[in-house]
Amino acid sequence: MRKRLLAIFNQNPGKHFRQKEILHRMKVNQGEIGAVKILLKDMVKKGEIILNKGKQYSLTRQPSRLEGILTVTQKGFGFVITEDESEDIFIGRRSMADAIHKDRVQVKLKKNQGPQGLKGRIEKVLERGSDQFIGVTYRYGGKMFMAISPVNPGRGIRLIKAKKDLGEGQIVKAKVKDWGNAFNPIIAELETVIGKADDPGNDMKMILNKYDYTQEFSGKVNNAVQQFSQQSIEREIPNRRDLRKWNCFTIDPVDAKDFDDAISIKQDRDGYVLGVHIADVSHFVTPNSPIDREAIIRATSVYFTEGVVHMLPEALSANLCSLRPNVDRLAVSTIIKMNKNFSVLKTEILPTVINSKARFTYQDVQDIVDGKTNHSVKNEINMLKRLAKQLFKNRSDAGSIDFDIPEPIFEMGEKGIPHEIRPSERMESHRIVEECMLLANRLVAAEIPKLLPKKYPFVFRVHAKPDKLDVEQFTDLLKLLHLGVNIPKGEMSPNDMKNVLKHVEDSPFRHLIETVALRTMSKAEYAIKNKGHFGLAFKDYTHFTSPIRRYPDLMVHRMIKMIQHQSFDPKSDWHEVMEKAVKFSNRAELHALSAEREYIKMKQLRWLNERIGQSFEGIISGVVNFGFFVELKLSLAEGLVHVDTLEDDEFSYDQEHYCLRGRKFRQEFRLGDRVKVKLLDVLFDKQRANFVLDNEQDDNV
Repeated sequence: MRKRLLAIFNQNPGKHFRQKEILHRMKVNQGEIGAVKILLKDMVKKGEIILNKGKQYSLTRQPSRLEGILTVTQKGFGFVITEDESEDIFIGRRSMADAIHKDRVQVKLKKNQGPQGLKGRIEKVLERGSDQFIGVTYRYGGKMFMAISPVNPGRGIRLIKAKKDLGEGQIVKAKVKDWGNAFNPIIAELETVIGKADDPGNDMKMILNKYDYTQEFSGKVNNAVQQFSQQSIEREIPNRRDLRKWNCFTIDPVDAKDFDDAISIKQDRDGYVLGVHIADVSHFVTPNSPIDREAIIRATSVYFTEGVVHMLPEALSANLCSLRPNVDRLAVSTIIKMNKNFSVLKTEILPTVINSKARFTYQDVQDIVDGKTNHSVKNEINMLKRLAKQLFKNRSDAGSIDFDIPEPIFEMGEKGIPHEIRPSERMESHRIVEECMLLANRLVAAEIPKLLPKKYPFVFRVHAKPDKLDVEQFTDLLKLLHLGVNIPKGEMSPNDMKNVLKHVEDSPFRHLIETVALRTMSKAEYAIKNKGHFGLAFKDYTHFTSPIRRYPDLMVHRMIKMIQHQSFDPKSDWHEVMEKAVKFSNRAELHALSAEREYIKMKQLRWLNERIGQSFEGIISGVVNFGFFVELKLSLAEGLVHVDTLEDDEFSYDQEHYCLRGRKFRQEFRLGDRVKVKLLDVLFDKQRANFVLDNEQDDNV
């Protein structure tokens, strides 16, 4: 049996196996299962194989050197996350060399590995995470240093060329001049003093500097914008399908400045005609123009409560491109003929001119839907309500997964500290816009690629199937909880995932299952090869509806224009250009997401800092070996309950059950559990709030 086991590993030297897969490959009978389990434990103990993260077994003979990204904890040790993400490599404090948090490194594995996982030491830094730092000044040994968050290197970052009057507690930007070594500090030259760290009014400035965002546009770009005017639009109108008499209107947040989508709907003898009209940015932003070169670098607009980093200058985004009410605007429209059951009969996608008849907020439309207010387009709004209901049912029946995840909405005070944070509300009016945009994006993705020459790729929005290992861990959790839900074998379809989520809607495990399901799925991205969209259960999907704020949408509009005018340049390397633009857009999207999240976290910490000692209700949003994170119910702010504050028992981490469990009393703190906590303190330098359990917890929490 030992030989059979070793043969499985030797034939697949780099592969990790779960116990179930080993039993399957060995083809053992029921009576041998116990013996195999005992043998596996014995082989791990003797060092013949190792037990890795996620209860996976592999050979001890690993490559002696691996590469990955270093993540350092606030306690000084770290982990290297390899590209295949199969297993993290533990790096002790003394094995860091001169590497710091987020560096790409080469690791030499240590010879003596154990069941706890891989251990290594860093041999060299392959690529620095960044050569610029944003941090807060402090004085040490008569010299000025800067501390960066969330993890400051133990050897410190010393500032040079700083003015003598530069005080402590200032947010500064500096560029590395000398990386030093494991024992000497990093030397960085001061570039910019942003302001006082304890001034909430500087939060957005700090984020903009940290992520290299600028709100201003160069003179070259602004000069290029000035060539356009309302007359530019009027000259183009004769070349378009004229839809100015159609009852179009926009539905946006109350504070929206740019309107890139409008909707119209009317009845005819066959059923309905739905129009989804999108601002025609491509008319103003032509390939390789100064505006285009800046737009492709920015790739996306980035939104903060206190301001926006626009992809396009406001003269375009908020004026000439924006579908403002009662003015003629150029658009690219998807005109969808539907029968009386809202099934699609025919689609036209073409350049148009429209004149929006109204600018609604989501609340305006909700009030019309609820019958609280009357309006001349009330009938159209109610048609859209019925349409949205049917479209949602159709995609839900097909397996489309609908995560309703609220976002924090800030009501800002004068000093940059929110006086209120509340979760966003999803109304029927939101559903109307969502379903119309999803339909338009799906139809454009299905129709336009058919009309392009073979050498011209398309830009799809894709969402890959979940990784097999992640699915296996998810289904293992479902089995452990004995939920009575049908668990599929092998790959999980969108419908399988949706059915699981529906089954647990009224279960006490709902939050746990939803959180783990979300983590099981990969992130959507842009691609020139269509891989489908798992989460939406769409075979074809793209982003076409927001060209004012997303560069891939602009590329899709250009392809629509090419088809319309049959203007395919045989000399242009369109494939290479699009491939580069798509890769850049994916990176820019993740960059913007990180910036927006860090800003939100900073504002939540500012809000919490005003409420030290107060108690809150929340949900356990993450469990780790040193404690658990709690997301507060109303503000969605997050903080840590450290295991050291749980004094009644000694707790250990059970990765398989996503919980901390007491050794003596077996009390569990599990992902998704509701708890009541008290705010202990806020550590801005570590971007963390600390909670303790409120001893006066309500029985129903």
